[in-house]
Amino acid sequence: MKISTKQILIAATTVVLLLMVALFSPFAVNDQGYRTVVQGITGDEFIRFEPGMYWAGFFSKTTEYADVLTVQVERSEKRKDDISYFSEPIRCQFADGTYANQVGYSVKWKLPNNDERMLAIHKDYRNQGRLAASLADYSKECANYSFQLMDSERHYSGGKSELAEAFKFQLRNGQYIIDQHEEMRVDSVSGEKIRSYENTPRTNPDGSFILAKSDVQQYDIVPNFVAITLVDYESVVNEKLKAKVEQSTREAIAKQELVTAQQEALTAEMRGRQKVAEVRATEEAAKIEAEIRAQAETAVSKEQALQAKFQADKALAEGRAAAEVARLKVSAGLSPLERAQIEKETRIGVAAELAKVQVPKIVIGGGANGSKSANPMDAVGINMLMDVMGKLEKQN
Repeated sequence: MKISTKQILIAATTVVLLLMVALFSPFAVNDQGYRTVVQGITGDEFIRFEPGMYWAGFFSKTTEYADVLTVQVERSEKRKDDISYFSEPIRCQFADGTYANQVGYSVKWKLPNNDERMLAIHKDYRNQGRLAASLADYSKECANYSFQLMDSERHYSGGKSELAEAFKFQLRNGQYIIDQHEEMRVDSVSGEKIRSYENTPRTNPDGSFILAKSDVQQYDIVPNFVAITLVDYESVVNEKLKAKVEQSTREAIAKQELVTAQQEALTAEMRGRQKVAEVRATEEAAKIEAEIRAQAETAVSKEQALQAKFQADKALAEGRAAAEVARLKVSAGLSPLERAQIEKETRIGVAAELAKVQVPKIVIGGGANGSKSANPMDAVGINMLMDVMGKLEKQN
Protein backbone atom coordinates (compact mmCIF):
# COMPACT_ATOMS: atom_id res chain seq x y z
CA MET A 1 0.00 0.00 0.00
CA LYS A 2 1.47 3.28 -1.06
CA ILE A 3 1.38 6.15 1.49
CA SER A 4 0.99 9.55 0.07
CA THR A 5 2.95 12.61 1.06
CA LYS A 6 -0.22 14.22 2.37
CA GLN A 7 -0.84 11.35 4.77
CA ILE A 8 2.70 11.58 6.05
CA LEU A 9 2.30 15.30 6.77
CA ILE A 10 -0.99 14.73 8.59
CA ALA A 11 0.57 12.04 10.76
CA ALA A 12 3.59 14.16 11.54
CA THR A 13 1.39 17.13 12.43
CA THR A 14 -0.68 14.93 14.76
CA VAL A 15 2.41 13.63 16.56
CA VAL A 16 3.75 17.14 17.01
CA LEU A 17 0.43 18.33 18.38
CA LEU A 18 0.27 15.41 20.79
CA LEU A 19 3.81 16.13 21.96
CA MET A 20 2.97 19.80 22.40
CA VAL A 21 -0.14 18.88 24.38
CA ALA A 22 1.93 16.53 26.51
CA LEU A 23 4.67 19.08 27.08
CA PHE A 24 2.55 22.20 27.31
CA SER A 25 -0.69 20.81 28.74
CA PRO A 26 -3.05 23.46 30.10
CA PHE A 27 -3.88 21.09 32.97
CA ALA A 28 -1.78 20.48 36.11
CA VAL A 29 -2.08 18.41 39.28
CA ASN A 30 -1.42 19.61 42.84
CA ASP A 31 -0.47 16.77 45.23
CA GLN A 32 -1.76 16.41 48.78
CA GLY A 33 0.51 18.25 51.27
CA TYR A 34 1.75 20.74 48.69
CA ARG A 35 0.82 24.08 47.16
CA THR A 36 1.72 25.19 43.60
CA VAL A 37 2.64 28.61 42.28
CA VAL A 38 1.33 28.91 38.72
CA GLN A 39 2.75 31.51 36.29
CA GLY A 40 0.78 31.92 33.11
CA ILE A 41 2.02 32.79 29.63
CA THR A 42 1.23 36.42 30.33
CA GLY A 43 3.27 36.49 33.54
CA ASP A 44 0.33 36.45 35.94
CA GLU A 45 0.73 34.21 39.00
CA PHE A 46 -1.69 32.47 41.33
CA ILE A 47 -1.51 29.83 44.06
CA ARG A 48 -3.20 26.46 44.01
CA PHE A 49 -3.65 25.13 47.57
CA GLU A 50 -6.25 22.42 47.01
CA PRO A 51 -5.07 18.97 45.88
CA GLY A 52 -6.14 17.55 42.50
CA MET A 53 -6.18 18.52 38.78
CA TYR A 54 -6.80 22.14 37.77
CA TRP A 55 -6.56 24.45 34.73
CA ALA A 56 -3.17 26.06 34.59
CA GLY A 57 -3.27 27.32 31.00
CA PHE A 58 -1.09 26.65 27.97
CA PHE A 59 2.62 27.22 28.37
CA SER A 60 2.22 27.98 32.12
CA LYS A 61 5.04 27.40 34.59
CA THR A 62 4.40 25.68 37.94
CA THR A 63 6.58 25.71 41.07
CA GLU A 64 5.75 23.31 43.88
CA TYR A 65 6.26 23.97 47.63
CA ALA A 66 5.57 21.58 50.51
CA ASP A 67 3.06 22.82 53.06
CA VAL A 68 5.66 22.08 55.77
CA LEU A 69 9.42 22.42 55.24
CA THR A 70 11.64 20.35 57.52
CA VAL A 71 15.14 21.54 58.39
CA GLN A 72 17.28 18.83 59.99
CA VAL A 73 20.75 19.42 61.42
CA GLU A 74 22.13 16.09 62.64
CA ARG A 75 24.70 13.37 62.18
CA SER A 76 24.46 11.68 58.80
CA GLU A 77 23.27 8.38 60.23
CA LYS A 78 20.27 10.20 61.72
CA ARG A 79 19.18 11.72 58.42
CA LYS A 80 15.51 11.28 57.55
CA ASP A 81 14.04 10.85 54.08
CA ASP A 82 11.16 13.34 54.15
CA ILE A 83 13.16 16.49 54.88
CA SER A 84 13.54 19.71 52.94
CA TYR A 85 17.04 20.64 54.08
CA PHE A 86 19.79 18.65 55.80
CA SER A 87 23.20 19.61 57.18
CA GLU A 88 25.80 18.21 59.53
CA PRO A 89 25.81 19.35 63.21
CA ILE A 90 26.99 22.90 63.92
CA ARG A 91 29.36 24.21 66.64
CA CYS A 92 27.94 26.61 69.27
CA GLN A 93 29.69 28.61 72.00
CA PHE A 94 28.41 28.94 75.57
CA ALA A 95 28.53 32.16 77.57
CA ASP A 96 31.61 30.95 79.51
CA GLY A 97 33.63 30.49 76.31
CA THR A 98 33.37 26.72 76.17
CA TYR A 99 31.87 24.97 73.17
CA ALA A 100 29.39 22.35 72.20
CA ASN A 101 31.32 20.77 69.35
CA GLN A 102 28.20 19.24 67.86
CA VAL A 103 24.70 20.65 68.06
CA GLY A 104 21.79 19.06 66.25
CA TYR A 105 18.16 20.10 65.97
CA SER A 106 15.04 19.67 63.88
CA VAL A 107 12.56 22.39 62.90
CA LYS A 108 9.35 21.99 60.93
CA TRP A 109 8.31 25.23 59.22
CA LYS A 110 4.68 25.66 58.23
CA LEU A 111 4.15 27.95 55.23
CA PRO A 112 1.26 30.45 55.26
CA ASN A 113 -2.10 29.60 53.63
CA ASN A 114 -2.34 33.08 52.21
CA ASP A 115 -2.03 33.98 48.52
CA GLU A 116 -0.36 37.33 49.05
CA ARG A 117 2.30 36.04 51.48
CA MET A 118 2.92 32.91 49.46
CA LEU A 119 3.41 34.92 46.26
CA ALA A 120 5.81 37.23 48.14
CA ILE A 121 7.80 34.20 49.32
CA HIS A 122 7.95 32.85 45.75
CA LYS A 123 9.04 36.23 44.42
CA ASP A 124 11.94 36.41 46.90
CA TYR A 125 13.12 32.78 46.80
CA ARG A 126 11.69 31.38 43.51
CA ASN A 127 11.82 27.75 44.69
CA GLN A 128 11.56 25.56 47.77
CA GLY A 129 15.30 24.76 47.97
CA ARG A 130 16.33 28.38 48.41
CA LEU A 131 13.57 28.99 50.96
CA ALA A 132 14.62 25.91 52.98
CA ALA A 133 18.28 27.02 52.92
CA SER A 134 17.27 30.45 54.20
CA LEU A 135 15.21 28.90 57.01
CA ALA A 136 18.21 26.70 57.87
CA ASP A 137 20.47 29.77 58.17
CA TYR A 138 17.95 31.54 60.38
CA SER A 139 17.64 28.43 62.58
CA LYS A 140 21.43 28.30 62.94
CA GLU A 141 21.61 31.93 64.09
CA CYS A 142 18.84 31.38 66.65
CA ALA A 143 20.65 28.31 67.97
CA ASN A 144 23.90 30.25 68.42
CA TYR A 145 22.13 33.11 70.21
CA SER A 146 20.36 30.66 72.50
CA PHE A 147 23.61 28.94 73.53
CA GLN A 148 25.18 32.31 74.37
CA LEU A 149 22.56 32.90 77.06
CA MET A 150 24.03 30.34 79.48
CA ASP A 151 27.29 28.69 80.39
CA SER A 152 27.94 25.00 79.93
CA GLU A 153 27.62 24.16 83.63
CA ARG A 154 24.22 25.78 83.78
CA HIS A 155 23.15 23.83 80.70
CA TYR A 156 24.14 20.38 81.97
CA SER A 157 22.86 21.22 85.47
CA GLY A 158 19.27 21.56 84.34
CA GLY A 159 19.19 24.32 81.73
CA LYS A 160 18.36 22.15 78.73
CA SER A 161 14.67 23.00 78.76
CA GLU A 162 15.48 26.68 79.23
CA LEU A 163 17.79 26.58 76.20
CA ALA A 164 15.17 24.80 74.10
CA GLU A 165 12.55 27.39 75.07
CA ALA A 166 14.85 30.29 74.13
CA PHE A 167 15.57 28.61 70.78
CA LYS A 168 11.87 28.10 70.04
CA PHE A 169 10.97 31.67 71.10
CA GLN A 170 13.49 33.23 68.71
CA LEU A 171 12.48 31.01 65.81
CA ARG A 172 8.89 32.14 66.19
CA ASN A 173 9.24 35.80 67.25
CA GLY A 174 12.66 37.07 66.17
CA GLN A 175 16.23 37.06 67.38
CA TYR A 176 17.38 38.46 70.71
CA ILE A 177 19.68 41.45 70.86
CA ILE A 178 22.26 40.30 73.40
CA ASP A 179 23.81 42.53 76.08
CA GLN A 180 26.92 41.28 77.88
CA HIS A 181 27.62 41.86 81.60
CA GLU A 182 30.87 41.06 83.41
CA GLU A 183 30.75 39.40 86.83
CA MET A 184 32.89 37.40 89.27
CA ARG A 185 31.83 33.92 90.26
CA VAL A 186 33.22 30.95 92.20
CA ASP A 187 34.07 27.81 90.26
CA SER A 188 32.06 24.90 91.60
CA VAL A 189 34.97 22.45 91.27
CA SER A 190 38.12 24.37 92.19
CA GLY A 191 36.46 26.99 94.41
CA GLU A 192 38.51 29.73 92.75
CA LYS A 193 37.09 33.12 91.83
CA ILE A 194 36.99 33.59 88.10
CA ARG A 195 35.81 36.34 85.83
CA SER A 196 32.76 35.48 83.78
CA TYR A 197 30.37 37.19 81.44
CA GLU A 198 26.61 36.96 81.52
CA ASN A 199 24.64 37.52 78.34
CA THR A 200 21.06 38.68 78.66
CA PRO A 201 18.49 39.68 76.04
CA ARG A 202 17.90 43.39 75.75
CA THR A 203 14.44 44.47 76.89
CA ASN A 204 12.04 47.38 76.51
CA PRO A 205 10.98 49.51 79.49
CA ASP A 206 7.87 47.34 79.84
CA GLY A 207 10.02 44.19 80.15
CA SER A 208 9.32 42.79 76.68
CA PHE A 209 12.25 41.64 74.56
CA ILE A 210 13.73 43.80 71.83
CA LEU A 211 13.79 41.45 68.83
CA ALA A 212 15.35 41.58 65.38
CA LYS A 213 12.64 40.53 62.95
CA SER A 214 13.32 38.39 59.87
CA ASP A 215 11.52 37.08 56.79
CA VAL A 216 10.05 34.38 58.99
CA GLN A 217 7.91 36.89 60.86
CA GLN A 218 7.29 39.02 57.76
CA TYR A 219 5.92 36.10 55.73
CA ASP A 220 4.12 34.47 58.67
CA ILE A 221 6.14 31.26 58.47
CA VAL A 222 5.54 29.37 61.73
CA PRO A 223 7.83 26.79 63.43
CA ASN A 224 5.21 24.31 64.61
CA PHE A 225 7.75 21.74 65.84
CA VAL A 226 11.18 22.42 67.39
CA ALA A 227 13.57 19.95 69.02
CA ILE A 228 17.24 20.13 70.04
CA THR A 229 18.38 16.57 69.37
CA LEU A 230 22.14 16.74 69.98
CA VAL A 231 24.51 18.64 72.28
CA ASP A 232 28.02 17.17 72.39
CA TYR A 233 30.34 19.12 74.73
CA GLU A 234 34.02 19.62 74.11
CA SER A 235 36.47 17.69 76.32
CA VAL A 236 37.01 20.46 78.89
CA VAL A 237 33.28 20.63 79.52
CA ASN A 238 33.09 16.87 79.87
CA GLU A 239 35.91 16.98 82.44
CA LYS A 240 34.06 19.63 84.41
CA LEU A 241 30.90 17.57 84.18
CA LYS A 242 32.73 14.46 85.39
CA ALA A 243 34.21 16.38 88.36
CA LYS A 244 30.79 17.77 89.22
CA VAL A 245 29.21 14.33 89.03
CA GLU A 246 31.91 12.91 91.32
CA GLN A 247 31.43 15.77 93.76
CA SER A 248 27.67 15.30 93.70
CA THR A 249 28.15 11.58 94.27
CA ARG A 250 30.39 12.21 97.27
CA GLU A 251 27.88 14.68 98.67
CA ALA A 252 25.06 12.22 98.14
CA ILE A 253 27.03 9.46 99.88
CA ALA A 254 27.91 11.79 102.77
CA LYS A 255 24.27 12.82 103.11
CA GLN A 256 23.19 9.19 103.07
CA GLU A 257 25.77 8.29 105.72
CA LEU A 258 24.56 11.21 107.83
CA VAL A 259 20.97 10.07 107.46
CA THR A 260 22.00 6.52 108.39
CA ALA A 261 23.91 7.74 111.46
CA GLN A 262 20.98 9.89 112.52
CA GLN A 263 18.65 6.96 112.06
CA GLU A 264 20.90 4.69 114.10
CA ALA A 265 21.16 7.31 116.86
CA LEU A 266 17.40 7.71 116.83
CA THR A 267 16.97 3.95 116.97
CA ALA A 268 19.38 3.68 119.92
CA GLU A 269 17.56 6.50 121.69
CA MET A 270 14.23 4.82 121.12
CA ARG A 271 15.60 1.52 122.40
CA GLY A 272 16.90 3.30 125.51
CA ARG A 273 13.53 4.91 126.04
CA GLN A 274 11.90 1.54 125.57
CA LYS A 275 14.14 -0.04 128.23
CA VAL A 276 13.46 2.84 130.62
CA ALA A 277 9.77 2.48 129.94
CA GLU A 278 9.97 -1.26 130.59
CA VAL A 279 11.83 -0.76 133.91
CA ARG A 280 9.45 2.01 134.87
CA ALA A 281 6.48 -0.16 134.02
CA THR A 282 7.93 -3.04 136.08
CA GLU A 283 8.57 -0.75 139.04
CA GLU A 284 5.13 0.80 138.73
CA ALA A 285 3.59 -2.66 138.62
CA ALA A 286 5.54 -3.72 141.72
CA LYS A 287 4.55 -0.51 143.47
CA ILE A 288 0.92 -0.97 142.59
CA GLU A 289 1.08 -4.60 143.69
CA ALA A 290 2.65 -3.57 147.04
CA GLU A 291 0.04 -0.88 147.51
CA ILE A 292 -2.74 -3.33 146.78
CA ARG A 293 -1.20 -5.87 149.16
CA ALA A 294 -0.78 -3.22 151.87
CA GLN A 295 -4.33 -2.05 151.35
CA ALA A 296 -5.50 -5.66 151.62
CA GLU A 297 -3.46 -6.23 154.80
CA THR A 298 -4.75 -2.97 156.25
CA ALA A 299 -8.26 -3.98 155.43
CA VAL A 300 -7.66 -7.42 157.07
CA SER A 301 -6.12 -5.76 160.12
CA LYS A 302 -9.03 -3.37 160.37
CA GLU A 303 -11.41 -6.30 160.08
CA GLN A 304 -9.52 -8.25 162.74
CA ALA A 305 -9.45 -5.19 165.00
CA LEU A 306 -13.15 -4.72 164.53
CA GLN A 307 -13.69 -8.42 165.26
CA ALA A 308 -11.50 -8.25 168.40
CA LYS A 309 -13.37 -5.16 169.55
CA PHE A 310 -16.60 -6.95 168.94
CA GLN A 311 -15.43 -9.94 170.96
CA ALA A 312 -14.18 -7.65 173.73
CA ASP A 313 -17.43 -5.73 173.73
CA LYS A 314 -19.27 -9.04 173.80
CA ALA A 315 -17.16 -10.37 176.69
CA LEU A 316 -17.58 -7.09 178.55
CA ALA A 317 -21.28 -7.20 178.02
CA GLU A 318 -21.48 -10.80 179.16
CA GLY A 319 -19.32 -9.96 182.23
CA ARG A 320 -21.51 -7.01 183.07
CA ALA A 321 -24.56 -9.19 182.66
CA ALA A 322 -23.13 -11.90 184.89
CA ALA A 323 -22.07 -9.32 187.48
CA GLU A 324 -25.50 -7.83 187.37
CA VAL A 325 -27.02 -11.28 187.87
CA ALA A 326 -24.67 -11.93 190.78
CA ARG A 327 -25.49 -8.58 192.30
CA LEU A 328 -29.15 -9.20 191.97
CA LYS A 329 -28.77 -12.61 193.50
CA VAL A 330 -26.80 -11.15 196.42
CA SER A 331 -29.34 -8.42 196.85
CA ALA A 332 -32.17 -10.92 196.73
CA GLY A 333 -30.31 -13.23 199.05
CA LEU A 334 -28.56 -16.43 198.03
CA SER A 335 -30.02 -19.78 198.72
CA PRO A 336 -28.08 -21.94 201.22
CA LEU A 337 -27.08 -24.25 198.41
CA GLU A 338 -25.70 -21.41 196.21
CA ARG A 339 -23.82 -19.87 199.13
CA ALA A 340 -22.30 -23.23 200.03
CA GLN A 341 -21.31 -23.76 196.43
CA ILE A 342 -19.56 -20.34 196.26
CA GLU A 343 -17.74 -20.92 199.52
CA LYS A 344 -16.69 -24.34 198.33
CA GLU A 345 -15.25 -22.99 195.12
CA THR A 346 -13.55 -20.13 196.95
CA ARG A 347 -11.91 -22.36 199.51
CA ILE A 348 -10.78 -24.75 196.87
CA GLY A 349 -9.23 -21.86 194.97
CA VAL A 350 -7.51 -20.43 198.06
CA ALA A 351 -6.23 -23.85 198.98
CA ALA A 352 -4.84 -24.27 195.54
CA GLU A 353 -3.03 -20.98 195.76
CA LEU A 354 -1.64 -21.79 199.25
CA ALA A 355 -0.31 -25.06 197.95
CA LYS A 356 1.76 -23.19 195.41
CA VAL A 357 3.45 -20.99 198.05
CA GLN A 358 6.54 -22.17 199.92
CA VAL A 359 5.96 -20.89 203.40
CA PRO A 360 9.29 -19.86 204.98
CA LYS A 361 10.15 -20.95 208.48
CA ILE A 362 12.02 -17.75 209.15
CA VAL A 363 11.61 -14.41 207.42
CA ILE A 364 14.83 -12.51 207.31
CA GLY A 365 15.27 -9.21 205.58
CA GLY A 366 18.48 -8.30 203.84
CA GLY A 367 20.66 -11.24 202.98
CA ALA A 368 24.00 -9.61 203.61
CA ASN A 369 25.42 -12.75 205.28
CA GLY A 370 24.64 -14.85 202.30
CA SER A 371 21.89 -16.80 204.15
CA LYS A 372 18.91 -18.00 202.31
CA SER A 373 15.77 -15.87 202.58
CA ALA A 374 12.29 -16.08 201.26
CA ASN A 375 10.65 -13.47 199.05
CA PRO A 376 8.87 -10.97 201.29
CA MET A 377 6.06 -10.80 198.77
CA ASP A 378 5.30 -14.47 199.41
CA ALA A 379 4.64 -13.63 203.01
CA VAL A 380 2.34 -10.84 201.98
CA GLY A 381 0.44 -13.21 199.71
CA ILE A 382 0.10 -15.73 202.50
CA ASN A 383 -1.33 -13.11 204.77
CA MET A 384 -3.88 -12.11 202.19
CA LEU A 385 -4.95 -15.69 201.65
CA MET A 386 -5.14 -16.32 205.35
CA ASP A 387 -7.23 -13.24 205.73
CA VAL A 388 -9.63 -14.49 203.09
CA MET A 389 -9.89 -17.81 204.85
CA GLY A 390 -10.60 -16.08 208.14
CA LYS A 391 -13.38 -13.99 206.63
CA LEU A 392 -14.97 -17.04 205.12
CA GLU A 393 -14.97 -18.83 208.46
CA LYS A 394 -16.51 -15.81 210.21
CA GLN A 395 -19.23 -15.67 207.61
CA ASN A 396 -20.07 -19.28 208.40
